Amino acid sequence: MNFMEGQGVLGRIRFVDGEFPAYDRTYLVVTANTDYIEVLNVSSIRGKERKLAFSTNERLRLYNPPFVMPSFVKLDSLTRVDHSDWVNLKILNSGKTLDKAELSRIKRML
Repeated sequence: MNFMEGQGVLGRIRFVDGEFPAYDRTYLVVTANTDYIEVLNVSSIRGKERKLAFSTNERLRLYNPPFVMPSFVKLDSLTRVDHSDWVNLKILNSGKTLDKAELSRIKRML
C-alpha cells in the first residue's frame, strides 16, 4: 500500500504512550516515505467544540476531502508508523487528499 501526504486513513495506531486504541480512529498523513508515514489524529468537531480552544488542536478549514465531517487535528499526536504496521490501515475517500495549502498550514504548526 502506498500513502500520499494529505490522505486520510482509518485504523488503529499506537498512542504516544504505547497503547492501542480500542476502536479504529481517523488520521491525516502528513509525511509519506517508502519506509514509514507520519500521521496526526483527526477528530470530528461535533460535540467537541470546546476542545478547539486547546492550543494543541487546530480546525481543518478545508476538511473535505478526505474527511466528510468538520474536523480538527491534534497537533501533539504526531506519530510515526513503520511500513510493517500499515497492514490494518484503510485509505479514506478513494485516496483524495487534503487541500495542499491547508496541509502546508497544518505542517507549519508542527
